[in-house]
Amino acid sequence: MNEEKEILKSTGSSIFDWIKSFAIALILALLIKTFLFEPTQVQGSSMENTLHTGDRVIVNKIGLKIKPIERGDIVVMHYDPSDEDFIKRVIGLPGETIQLIDGKFYINGKVIEENYINSDYTNQINGFEWILGEGEYFLAGDNRLPGKSKDSRDFGPVNIDHIKGVASFRFYPFGESFGTLD
Repeated sequence: MNEEKEILKSTGSSIFDWIKSFAIALILALLIKTFLFEPTQVQGSSMENTLHTGDRVIVNKIGLKIKPIERGDIVVMHYDPSDEDFIKRVIGLPGETIQLIDGKFYINGKVIEENYINSDYTNQINGFEWILGEGEYFLAGDNRLPGKSKDSRDFGPVNIDHIKGVASFRFYPFGESFGTLD
């Protein structure tokens, strides 16, 4: 009789330990996804030829607290009116004046070189000049063909509060495109 109680007690303890371990793992995974890193799947062609539909990237969320966003970074932002996430490249930084003249972006009057875009010409959509305030960024897709990227040319500068993190690593597909993002 005592032996049966010991077996039941041991089994109950094992189940409790398993549930406790599972709960801790779940909480840790949730904390990591919420505050540190999040996997994201690319949808659409707005970042071609850098990223393609189906590519999977790691979004570094903690980096926003440690290191400021830089021009050329690829970021994931949440666009409230459409309740969607977008992945775009940072063109303009807080305090800068962005102009789109003759199909090229100018930052404070100087043309920027964009060796990552897939077109020689960037179309104007809603304006040709934006003055960025504190905490505002100008974002654009790498695919500059007409109608291929909905970005700051459409919806204007993006506040830092809407930027979820910097896409820093492509983990799928495997092969040539696997690795850090430029």
